[in-house]
Amino acid sequence: MATLRKEVVENKRALLFSVICIYGFLTLMMILGNLITSAAGVTIDSLTNKVPQMVTCIILSLVIIISASLSFRNLTTKAGRTSLFTSPSSSLEKYLVNVLIYVVGILVAYIVCAQLADLTRMAILWYFKSDTFAVPGPINYLNIYNDYCTCLAVLDDTPVKIMQDMGWIMFFGTLASAGTYMLGSIVWPRLSFLKTFAAIYALEFVLFVIGIIAFALIGDVETFSRWFFENMIGGGQLNTSMIIWVTIQIVVCYGLAWYLFKHKDVISLKWWK
Repeated sequence: MATLRKEVVENKRALLFSVICIYGFLTLMMILGNLITSAAGVTIDSLTNKVPQMVTCIILSLVIIISASLSFRNLTTKAGRTSLFTSPSSSLEKYLVNVLIYVVGILVAYIVCAQLADLTRMAILWYFKSDTFAVPGPINYLNIYNDYCTCLAVLDDTPVKIMQDMGWIMFFGTLASAGTYMLGSIVWPRLSFLKTFAAIYALEFVLFVIGIIAFALIGDVETFSRWFFENMIGGGQLNTSMIIWVTIQIVVCYGLAWYLFKHKDVISLKWWK
């Protein structure tokens, strides 16, 4: 608690400014979204569908990885490393405090800001509500990972729900992404977001090329596509595989981040030293 209090007090202005910026940006996006869709003649029923939650969730994914990539910004300078490593709290306490503030804290703050921004949208636009200008009621952003995941598709001329059980997978996937960028913040304190982003997509490009070669050798893309689509319908092997993968990613990223942070020192940024 003392370490947490110290981190919050020392960075309260930056944290408060970040929360205000999130709230202001979300308010602007929601007002503009309401204005654009209402001007296009979209009904209230369609305005209250999953689109606002989907956009908000995408923004959340970006916000949380940026926050995680800045969580160990003190490592960029020798003075910052000296202050961080010579404080009386243990390395584990310092690491957990950063996870709590810059991952869990930013997630909670974001959902609160999204709900307040939606209420602000209503308060500002309610006066202009009419038969031709729709102002939908408040949207429950606590279900941000549940409601927008489920969507309809057609399989053998039959409408079916797909991705309906993927809300939790996407939630933990967001936490796993934050863990990856937190790991990058420790390995590359300077320009951490850009370096981690480049490393991730370089790896994904390599895996993509390997996948294309594998499909070319197998030659049965249609069977695989059908299996993939069918397993998106309420659970199945695909969901189980994704749960296992996301769990492994969370354990590896946060565990490796803690290990590398524990072996950092004041003199050098090189984790292997």
